Amino acid sequence: MNLDQMKSLAIAAGRPNQVLIGEEFFSYSAGRPAAAIAVGAAQIGNVNIQADSDFIIEKTTFACDVAGATQTLNTMTVPNVNVLLVATSSGRQLMNIALPLASLFGPAWLPFIWPKPYLLHASSTLTHTLTSFEAAVTPFVTLVFHGRKLFWAPARIERR
Repeated sequence: MNLDQMKSLAIAAGRPNQVLIGEEFFSYSAGRPAAAIAVGAAQIGNVNIQADSDFIIEKTTFACDVAGATQTLNTMTVPNVNVLLVATSSGRQLMNIALPLASLFGPAWLPFIWPKPYLLHASSTLTHTLTSFEAAVTPFVTLVFHGRKLFWAPARIERR
């Protein structure tokens, strides 16, 4: 990343007087839910971004099982679930309506690549609402957000 790109990123991140001092791969997840999503019901989960850094979402994956049953590539469950993502710090929905899970999340071996990475500020929260449209099964769905943590430090101001 060149100096101009770093300055642009700092401004976009709301940190014009800071410099990027490091970045590293990281994944966030709300974890496996305690209960399966009941037929016709909604389930809300939160991903809390740690206070030590901003986070850029670049890829997303999902994992799903029904009652913990063993799966193979041929029997993998793709749930009939819609997802709505909201960045609660800004109140911004990341889509106009809830979308089918498979349109925003891929399986672990084929992650969905975001067309434009999305920045979440340190100490912010990303809320996801999953709504099941399954006819009978109740899936356990885990969402994973892959990307980079961005670490910032105050810019040094030289005095003459």
